[in-house]
Amino acid sequence: MIIGALAGLALGLVYAFVRHTVDRRVRHPRDIERETGVSVIGTLPLEKSMSDERQVIDFSLESQHGVSHHTIESMRELRTNLQFIDVDNPPRVIVVTSSVPGDGKSTVSVNLASSLAAAGQWAILIDCDLRRPVIADIFGMSRDVGLTDVLAGRAELQDVAHRPSRDVPLAVVGAGRIPPNPSELLGSQRMRDFLAEISKSAIVILDSPPVLPVTDAAVLAAGADGVLIVVSSGKTTFDMLQRAIDAITRTTGRVLGVVLNRVPRKGAESAYYGREYYGAYERYAQKEDDAESAESEHAPGVRRRGSAQV
Repeated sequence: MIIGALAGLALGLVYAFVRHTVDRRVRHPRDIERETGVSVIGTLPLEKSMSDERQVIDFSLESQHGVSHHTIESMRELRTNLQFIDVDNPPRVIVVTSSVPGDGKSTVSVNLASSLAAAGQWAILIDCDLRRPVIADIFGMSRDVGLTDVLAGRAELQDVAHRPSRDVPLAVVGAGRIPPNPSELLGSQRMRDFLAEISKSAIVILDSPPVLPVTDAAVLAAGADGVLIVVSSGKTTFDMLQRAIDAITRTTGRVLGVVLNRVPRKGAESAYYGREYYGAYERYAQKEDDAESAESEHAPGVRRRGSAQV
């Protein structure tokens, strides 16, 4: 029995070592920085409503159905980190992409633009995925008009832009009719002139197709100020991520950072480092409340919650 137990333990350790060595999936921010040399500027927790429904966060509310406080604060943290990447020359045109489909780059694009607008900055979200556009569906817009109409000279920005709320400085532009030559259209001089003009008065977020299947994101990166690459925890591999980074840098694009998405907040695979902050903050806040309560018991004229004045 002892020999069998030791043999089982040895086999378990060998299996764990082999799995850890062979498994190349992205799971933790420090591994991304070590493997690729690119910084992680945002870590978003796993949220079912964000993955399944592509929910748009209303940052004017303290709480929202189906969205945890951790997710809201993580998006705000991503916004803040993005603003501090280059304080002397902050990026005005930002491409949001991923290695492969299904990493949540459209959801990140939508809520990053919403977060920027909630902070009082004019933001324009443009669906540059001219192959499988989803932004119009998220905001309930018409698919018939959008970016392609502006580039073709059939419409102006104000004709195709949608304002989700008059109180929030956010404009959304759909993809429009799907053209036969998306890459050529996105890499045209007219597209560059259009982005240069609107970026004078607003931060422009471009939701682009994934990098590896098509070249659209790399083409957009050449005319933008930087690129955010969204990776999915436990799904995207380091090889995929490195290939995406190489494809962008080959077109003289600049990778601003990586956004680690869908990170479990609990369990063995949890790498959501924000949870330690929130846990520490909550413990600190509780200690402060306890201290104030203790002081109020001895302070004259202080009314305690739920009790009469002492």
